[in-house]
Amino acid sequence: MSVFKRFWSGVERSSSKSKSEVVDEIAEYQPYNPFTELLFLEQHNDIVRLLLRIDSKRCVSAADDNLAVVWDIQFGYKLVTLSGHTRPITCMLNLCKRGDNQQQIVTGSSDKQIRIWNIDTGDCLNVLTQHESSVKCLLSFGGDGCFCSGGEILCLWSRKGDLLASYKCDETESDIIKMIAIRNDRIVASMDKYLVVYTIKQVQGEEAEISLVKKLPPHREPVRCLINMADDIFASASLDGTVKLWKTDSLLSYRYFNSENEEYQGAEKTFPYSVDTMLCLKNRYIVASIGSGFTIYDIETGQTVLRKEHAHHSKINDITFTCEGLYLATAAVDGSIRLWSFVDVIKDTIQGNSASHKHGNTSSRMLEKWLSVESKMSLVGECLAHSGPVQVLLDCDDESIVSCGVDGLVIVWKNENVQMIKRNHVIQTMMMCDGIV
Repeated sequence: MSVFKRFWSGVERSSSKSKSEVVDEIAEYQPYNPFTELLFLEQHNDIVRLLLRIDSKRCVSAADDNLAVVWDIQFGYKLVTLSGHTRPITCMLNLCKRGDNQQQIVTGSSDKQIRIWNIDTGDCLNVLTQHESSVKCLLSFGGDGCFCSGGEILCLWSRKGDLLASYKCDETESDIIKMIAIRNDRIVASMDKYLVVYTIKQVQGEEAEISLVKKLPPHREPVRCLINMADDIFASASLDGTVKLWKTDSLLSYRYFNSENEEYQGAEKTFPYSVDTMLCLKNRYIVASIGSGFTIYDIETGQTVLRKEHAHHSKINDITFTCEGLYLATAAVDGSIRLWSFVDVIKDTIQGNSASHKHGNTSSRMLEKWLSVESKMSLVGECLAHSGPVQVLLDCDDESIVSCGVDGLVIVWKNENVQMIKRNHVIQTMMMCDGIV
C-alpha cells in the first residue's frame, strides 16, 4: 500500500470506519489490468478538476491555474492552451458537432466570465460578461447549439454568445450548482438541498423567457448529483447518501434508495455515505458511489443489484465503465484508480474462446454480469501514479482512460493490449512496404 493510501486509510478509520470493515487489496502482479502504459501530461501548476472529451483523439483539462489545455491523448502532447480567464475554471461544455467548420467549447469561471473557444486554434471567439456572477455550471439546451449557465442567475445563450434570456434567483437562495434538461423545455437545477424547476419558452425571434415552475421538496443535505434516467424519470443524490427518483411530468418523488441511515453525518460531519457521482445504465439502473463504495440500483423494481460497501480507503470521487463495460473504474481521495470486473469474462475475452466474444457481444455479456445478483465481482487492477486525490476519470473507449488530480497531473492510462495490436500492425505494414520495395 502506498504512503498516501496508508495516510487516508488511517484518517478515515479513525473518523468513520470500524475495524470490521475490510478493503480489498491486490498484489503487485496484475494480469487482468490492461492499463499499464502511462503518458504524463504536464502543463498545469494547480489542482486539475475537470476533463472534457472532444473526440477519440483529444480531451481538454481545466485547473485552478485559470487555464484549459487541449491534449492529444493518443501521443500525449499539448495541442493548444486556452488562456484568458483570471480565476479558476469551474465548468466546461462541448459545442462540437460533426460537420462543424469550427470545433468549439465553452468554459465558465469564478471570474464571472463565459468564454467560447476555437479549440483547433486556441482562439477565444467571444467573452460573455452578462452572467455577472461566478459561473458554476453549463448545460446544452435545445438542438440549435444554445446553452445555459447557472450560478446566482440562470442564463440562456445562443451558440454565438448572444444573451437570449436570464432569470435572477431569490437572494435568499443558494447558487445553482448543477443542471439537467427534461422534456417540455424545462430545466431542473440543484440549489443546496433543493431542486428547482424552470421552463424556457421562445417569445419572438431569438428572444426567450425563463420562468420558475416549482421548487421541489428538499434533501436532508446538499445535492451532489443530478442525472437523467429516462425520458420520464430523473434522479438526484445528496451528501447524506439518499438517492431520489422523480417523475418529470408530475415532478413528484416516488422512490428512495439508501435513505434509512440516520447517522449519515458520521463522526465530525465527515458524511461517510455521501454520493459524489452517479451513472445511468440502460435507462434503468443507477450506478452510484456511496462513500468509499459503490452500488447498482434497479429503478423499476427498487432492488439493489450489486453493492461494494468499501471499494477504497476513502471516498470515491468518480466512476466510469470502460472497454465496453468490461471494467468499472473507480477513482478516490486515496489517490488510487481501481478496476473491478469478472475474471471469467476477462479470461474469455483475452483468449477469444467465448461464444459472446466470437459474436462480438462482450458488452452484452458484461451487462448481464453487472446486473446479476449471483455474479462474483473482483478487484482486478489498481492504477497508482497520482500523489493526491484523483478528481475525474474519462473513458476513451478501448484505447485508454484519462485521469486528473490534486497533484496537477493529467495521466493517460493506455490499454497495453490495444497498443500491442497497433504496434504489430505498424510492423507488418513496414515489412510489407520493404517487401514491395
